[in-house]
Amino acid sequence: MRTTIKMIAERAGVSIGTVDRVLHDRPYVKAEVRERVLRVMEELDYHPNRMASALATSGTPRKLALVQPEWEEGFVRDEMDAGTARFLEEYRDYNVSLDIRNYPSGDEAECLRLLNEAVENGAQAVALCASGTEEIRRALERLSERGVPVATFNSDVPGGRRICYVGEDGHRAGRVAGEIASCFLSRGDAFLVIYADPKYTAHKARVDGFLERLAERGIPEENGVIAATHRDYRKTAETVESALAAHPNLRMVYMANPSVPACAEVLRSRGLAEKVHILSHDCGPEIQKLLKSGEVDFTIGQDLAYQPYQALSVLFEALMGQRPDRDTYVTACPILNSESKYGKKRGTAVLRCFQVKLCTHTYKHIVRSA
Repeated sequence: MRTTIKMIAERAGVSIGTVDRVLHDRPYVKAEVRERVLRVMEELDYHPNRMASALATSGTPRKLALVQPEWEEGFVRDEMDAGTARFLEEYRDYNVSLDIRNYPSGDEAECLRLLNEAVENGAQAVALCASGTEEIRRALERLSERGVPVATFNSDVPGGRRICYVGEDGHRAGRVAGEIASCFLSRGDAFLVIYADPKYTAHKARVDGFLERLAERGIPEENGVIAATHRDYRKTAETVESALAAHPNLRMVYMANPSVPACAEVLRSRGLAEKVHILSHDCGPEIQKLLKSGEVDFTIGQDLAYQPYQALSVLFEALMGQRPDRDTYVTACPILNSESKYGKKRGTAVLRCFQVKLCTHTYKHIVRSA
């Protein structure tokens, strides 16, 4: 595998811009930093990419596009924006421009329109977060035939002609969630699964992995109620209320979408916060508060900022003639519970079950059980 500037930057602990300044003998680099970068270049047997060097000094920009849902205001949007900003900062010396286009979540027609429009407006590569439908797959095939590389992030497009996917391994994360849930459930207990949209591969993969692992633990799918509430807080609350009314033996809610506070509010108002457990994903401020109060037992995080950053970085390298070194870049997924820094203790039995402190391990370390 050829050594890249990005690899040098990571190993030397500096930005790509700093490596570029060392390569071109530019000022504003401390002597010890310059020496460290040069040492890493020698260790990795780095030979400058003449194409990239020419690009950095030419007046011709490389135009990338980012097509993604219009994230709800808050944690997810902030993390995604941070990843995009990091890419723009690190590649600012390479004449890169980025066309960012946001479509209403779930609006596939608008997603396709913006995708085509971005390419017609000169985008040479596209980072895409979209559903995994046949229409999206056909769009990726057409772009591939035109020589426009696409990297998917956050949710993949199975069978689509993309150069890589960056994001969570949803199926494996779902299996880990199932392993955690199995420690709270007995064969006669009911459970509720709430997710966002079955058209998005990442959402469906979580649910499939969760049900698969529960079945292996002797808890059949028939014990569960499965609903897609499309991140709608009111619909989520109504779904939880209905499940509680129909299943007095409900003991677990697996929240595979962001409307976790709505679920917690229903359980709190019914006096069931200690009886019915909540397992969720991600770790924004709202989830952190619920972990601290003990209303959420566990959450499985993911490095959201890494996703657009890595997808765009891979696309830039592809424009320089370097194919990605793997098909999938899986993000780190820390598992947090209330025994971590968030406070009140709950879930000790599950910790004993895994025989590790989950708050200090990613799911890769406990997936032996799942």
